[in-house]
Amino acid sequence: MVGTVGPASKKSAGLLPPLEKLQKLAELAAVVPADPDTDLDETGRSWLIRRRLSYEQVAELVELYRSGVGTPALAKRFGISKPSVLELLHDRGVRMRRQPLTKTQRARAVRLYEEGLAIKPIAAELGSSFGAVHRVLKAEGVRLRPRPGQYM
Repeated sequence: MVGTVGPASKKSAGLLPPLEKLQKLAELAAVVPADPDTDLDETGRSWLIRRRLSYEQVAELVELYRSGVGTPALAKRFGISKPSVLELLHDRGVRMRRQPLTKTQRARAVRLYEEGLAIKPIAAELGSSFGAVHRVLKAEGVRLRPRPGQYM
């Protein structure tokens, strides 16, 4: 035998949210944009890269990359992250390249590191990435210092 279902049932009474919760949900729904693609950050710009850069800007970014400009420089120029630059290039079928540091840049990286500068500021100064500078230092036989919070 099955018991009653609906408002008369003791078991179904706990399934309905209290009126206060419903009112709170209604208030939240009133301030959420109808189109999630219109979400803006605190500066009023869209979080979506495809909405932040115009078609012309993306075309310029692609051409600059093809002419030899590195992804860190492109990220800085267009005010987006390096992964976003890589995503835009990948989406447009651009063949990616690895731009190794020049001999002069390699020597400068080693000298700066041996003078006590950390890898991240060296990468920023050279317009390169942390990983590229780290690889160069290891390849040049530089003994790397432990990172803060790490012990050897």
